Amino acid sequence: MTKSGTEKKREAAKSKTRRPTVQNGSGRDSSDVSSKKPDAGKDVFQVFAEKVRDNKQLESRWAVMQETRVEYFRGKDIVKFLRKHPEVKELLGSETDLEVEDIVNILLKKNLLVRCDRVVKTVRPGKKKLSTWPAHLEIFHVSCVLSKMTS
Repeated sequence: MTKSGTEKKREAAKSKTRRPTVQNGSGRDSSDVSSKKPDAGKDVFQVFAEKVRDNKQLESRWAVMQETRVEYFRGKDIVKFLRKHPEVKELLGSETDLEVEDIVNILLKKNLLVRCDRVVKTVRPGKKKLSTWPAHLEIFHVSCVLSKMTS
């Protein structure tokens, strides 16, 4: 029995979307193993930033910044998140005694976080207030130190 052109296209599309999985001795993907254990060469703050970014409880959205699609979250949201979940700070190891603002400032200095601002700062006609989650961002060009934020 011969396949029609549509069936051939479907099979080709399926084969493109499938990812080959490389098995290691434990029966897991090698990518899963590397994401669970921090690398010795990685900075603890880089591992911390990746884990916080992957956490589903920190609300984030997508926007366009300098013609590139980026995922972003609000500064006050990360401060609330870190205060609400002190167990996340345990990823920092010896740096767990730092205040939330200090952690965020270190992430800003190491360029693991980038402070941004909305491009459009005026209210659209017919609207009463600015969008909570702007669709277009630009890099904030003043000093990169987070001021003391209120909860």
